[in-house]
Amino acid sequence: MPGIDGSAVAERAELLRALSELDAGLAGDIERGPGGRRRFEPLVKRLRIPAAAFLQSELERRLAGYVEANNPFARDQIAHALAGACGEAALPALLRASVSDHNDDGETLQLDLLELLSAWPETAHRLLLDCIASDDPGARRVGIWGLSVTDFGGAKYFELVADAASDPAPGVRADVMSTLGSIFGVGDPPRARALLIAGAGDPAPEVRRAAVQALGSAHDQTVTDLLAARAEDTDHWVRFWAAWSLARRPGPAVRTALERLAADEDRDVRDAARTVLDYPTIT
Repeated sequence: MPGIDGSAVAERAELLRALSELDAGLAGDIERGPGGRRRFEPLVKRLRIPAAAFLQSELERRLAGYVEANNPFARDQIAHALAGACGEAALPALLRASVSDHNDDGETLQLDLLELLSAWPETAHRLLLDCIASDDPGARRVGIWGLSVTDFGGAKYFELVADAASDPAPGVRADVMSTLGSIFGVGDPPRARALLIAGAGDPAPEVRRAAVQALGSAHDQTVTDLLAARAEDTDHWVRFWAAWSLARRPGPAVRTALERLAADEDRDVRDAARTVLDYPTIT
């Protein structure tokens, strides 16, 4: 290879072999979870060096393929290798991969992405703003999640995230509710509160669930009355979160709502309400 000395050629050949071995292992009938990750750790670790950056296009192609195949285990092994080898340059590919990932499979893509977002905040915010401006609701959700963890306290992008409370996609609106209920909401507490109260009456149940859960930390009477009213919501998960969010609140209306929920047709709702009824009330 012109311009590359013999040792670099040998290293590239060794890295290509490591990638080939990783491919073969991921293509087989492999153990998932921590045991599987330990098995592949030596190969992935070997690829997580700057010298492996020449494999970026190959790793990105594999990553996209595993995302398309809905194979989160293989996806995460390749994403981890890509993040280590390419650093900042891996951010776009990992953000694309995370559009289909909601961190419900116990894997590691989100952890790698968090490290990259933290290491290169300027690049991260530029890419996250592109996500929020996307026509794809999944990309918009990734953008909101990314800003919620990189813009501490909503210091810079609170308004942008808050405006997404009117997004046409329920999943986006639900993510906004969860974000406003976090430390991000201190960027503008009155507006965050108003949007959460409005979200508790959203037509989409997933938005109401997220809003009711987020309102659990607000103990004023207006919010308490709203949560008690949600005890009659048609969606059982809204009722479930209403029960938990009513915990340790005083007043007969709260007691009445929890007793109603304790006799709910849904077992999860009943169990939550009965647990909350056993809590001491803070007066």
